[in-house]
Amino acid sequence: MLKLSVLIPTYNEDCSRLVRDLQAQLPTDAEIIVGDDSPPHNLGRSARRNALAEEARGEWLLFIDADAEVRSRSFIANYMAACSQAPVVCGGTGNLPACPRPEARLRYDYEVRAEKRLTLQHRQAHPYDGFTTFNFLIRRDLFLSIRFDESLKHYGHEDTQFGLELKKRGVPVLHIDNKLTHLGIEDAADYLRKMETSLRTLASMSVEQKQNVRISKLALRLEHMHLLGPVRFVYSVSKSLLRKNLLGHRPSQVLFAFYKLGYYICL
Repeated sequence: MLKLSVLIPTYNEDCSRLVRDLQAQLPTDAEIIVGDDSPPHNLGRSARRNALAEEARGEWLLFIDADAEVRSRSFIANYMAACSQAPVVCGGTGNLPACPRPEARLRYDYEVRAEKRLTLQHRQAHPYDGFTTFNFLIRRDLFLSIRFDESLKHYGHEDTQFGLELKKRGVPVLHIDNKLTHLGIEDAADYLRKMETSLRTLASMSVEQKQNVRISKLALRLEHMHLLGPVRFVYSVSKSLLRKNLLGHRPSQVLFAFYKLGYYICL
């Protein structure tokens, strides 16, 4: 059996540079498997990742999103050194040093703020919160005993469900500083569509699952304070102005947070 399988789910993306950079670091007892979920296949995000895990021959599975960039020559070695300490190891997400284009400002600013908030110390103190599939290592037998929830057909929150299952089972999760750079910074219009899809997915999830997501926890607090109605009203009358700001070149992250909250509680 191989030591490591690197699994890269992709959707019509060219990840050849990522594969080359990883190959330069891989030991001989390792493999890379790229799984394309283009329209002719259309398995869905969760099913594609599960299929990759079943195909893999490695004792350990390293899941990496196709829009990632290797930023350290010791990336693989860092994971191999850490895998003896826990059955799940999360490396973290980094960002480009500057916004790639004006139309991507909304997504870029959001990701930069998230990186500043999700420091290594924060991730270590809250190992299951904000679990992400972007860059993590897991023992193959453990993954196949959990798997991603294939009932979640649309974008968003399959990682939330997976992190919750790890927490329920008491599986140790080790967070280390082994980031990959996130290159997939969409333009604002595309990002808003993805965000809205993600919120619709969240709205369809169980109460237990929602309790592990910041925006749904905030909505629950507002409900207890009898403030959902006023927030819903303000959102409904200001939605067009909010979108105008978010689709512009100087989007406000404060307004973006309110837009997401308003969209969610109106579902």
